[in-house]
Amino acid sequence: MSTVSLTIDYSNGSRKSFTAIPWTKDLTILEALEAAAATAPGIAVEYGSSRNGSVINLRLDGVTGEGTSGDWAVWVNQRLGPERLGTDTSFGFDPGSRPANEVQAGDDILFKRVNPPA
Repeated sequence: MSTVSLTIDYSNGSRKSFTAIPWTKDLTILEALEAAAATAPGIAVEYGSSRNGSVINLRLDGVTGEGTSGDWAVWVNQRLGPERLGTDTSFGFDPGSRPANEVQAGDDILFKRVNPPA
């Protein structure tokens, strides 16, 4: 079975890692994050939706901020991820944004808190 890994870095010395999220063709970053939420120990994932369906105000384990993705930045294989995380609704508005949101088997996804409190 092919998998992807996903790590949440809270930028305070704490991390959660999910090393065996099942990969399927067309799997998106958001779908991988939601799969991690369903895998023990899990993670609380909450977000709003912009007018076109893109993710806004992402909250991971209650940590959020203002703006499109809140206090979180995403990297895939140590490369900065897409500017906006897409949902099926957003891909309906902008189908061309889907490829930047898809992950491949073996990819390593990192969500890192970029604005920790001082």
